[in-house]
Amino acid sequence: MFLLFLRACALPALFCMLAGCQQSDLIKDFEQKVPLQDQQLARHYSDLLREKQLDYVRMATEPGNNGDQIRQALSTLSAAFPAGEPRSVKVVGYQRIEQRDAPQLLSVSFEYAYPEKWIVSTIVLRKYGTDATIMGLSVAPQTASLEQQATFTLRGKSLLHYVVLGAAILSPLLILSALVLCLRSKLTVRKWPWLLFISIGFGQLSLNWATGQYLFLPIAIQLFGVAAGTSAYQPWTFTVSLPLGAIVFLLVRQKLAAPAGLMA
Repeated sequence: MFLLFLRACALPALFCMLAGCQQSDLIKDFEQKVPLQDQQLARHYSDLLREKQLDYVRMATEPGNNGDQIRQALSTLSAAFPAGEPRSVKVVGYQRIEQRDAPQLLSVSFEYAYPEKWIVSTIVLRKYGTDATIMGLSVAPQTASLEQQATFTLRGKSLLHYVVLGAAILSPLLILSALVLCLRSKLTVRKWPWLLFISIGFGQLSLNWATGQYLFLPIAIQLFGVAAGTSAYQPWTFTVSLPLGAIVFLLVRQKLAAPAGLMA
């Protein structure tokens, strides 16, 4: 019955909410914000690693990283790339840290698309003007593109996904209903403490929609009992809280109601 309700009533409402946050729009905005110079600089070293030109990569690393250990690490990273040219390469991650009187720190990730797999290569650079040294490298094979992983879908989801999804829809609706009832009711007590209590959710359960990983925080509060967010190439994350104030108010509302003719 719960899953039937989600499919028939709650999910259409959720899809209307998600429609205002299309993944393609987020990706387009992200790509426009990544400086072309930083992309080209990081891509140069990432392609050298893919093309197994490891001596050039090793010479660009931080001083002191030129021993046998770095050679073995670069060889292992390079071996993760399939043979041949990728079908496409696009930037999927970017972070820049600027410090006064210090070099910039850049972290740029690229996704290489091959016929049977995808490779995410991340390059961390210490940038000195137009020059840079490599601080770190990582290569992570993927079974699907990051854009596909970030797409919201119900296919293959567990019961926990449906529970969190239902709570993300029902919790704010319950809070909104209780707030409206509180505002319109004549009570024998002050309303503002109840309005504050109702509007807050207690505890937090966060779920990564793509991976199914979750985090529960028993001591936490959240306004309106729900939060949802995503970004370019990142999956949706839903965070729900127990609408304790709304539940308590609905249970005791009749006892708090003022007698007929008495103003709240």
